[in-house]
Amino acid sequence: MITPNILKISANYTSSPLTYICNKAISAGVFPDRLKNSIVTPVFKKGNNSDPANYRPISVLTSFTKVLETALYMRLAEHITLNNMLTERQFGFRKGFSTDEAIFKLIYEVLNALNDKSLAGSIFFDLEKSFDSVNHSLLIKKLPYYGITGKAKLLFEC
Repeated sequence: MITPNILKISANYTSSPLTYICNKAISAGVFPDRLKNSIVTPVFKKGNNSDPANYRPISVLTSFTKVLETALYMRLAEHITLNNMLTERQFGFRKGFSTDEAIFKLIYEVLNALNDKSLAGSIFFDLEKSFDSVNHSLLIKKLPYYGITGKAKLLFEC
């Protein structure tokens, strides 16, 4: 397996072919089958360790797969940012928006409410196994609404 360090060390030789592969995959709307392989390891979360539902799968992907995923993520994140698709209150999975920022904003708003002698309230959700409950086919159907169409949409359908 080629490690990320080896890929970084050999960047002068690998960047051009990897750029070609990434651009070809994006323009064709095809995620190469050979990059879909991974080593899946079950990781125990909590509860009864004999219950398979208490494990989550961790996929160890190749360095090449991570490069393509990063290229796709960067393009998608740029599209979302340029088209102002996220609310200012979305802190997760955004550059420059950390959980620290979310906590600061919450404290700031509560203190302002207290200073103004007005009410402050908040609702918190613990979305345990939230990624396990995502309806992926519904998510794919929503892509055109957000401007992800044509061959680009095909990359998310595989």
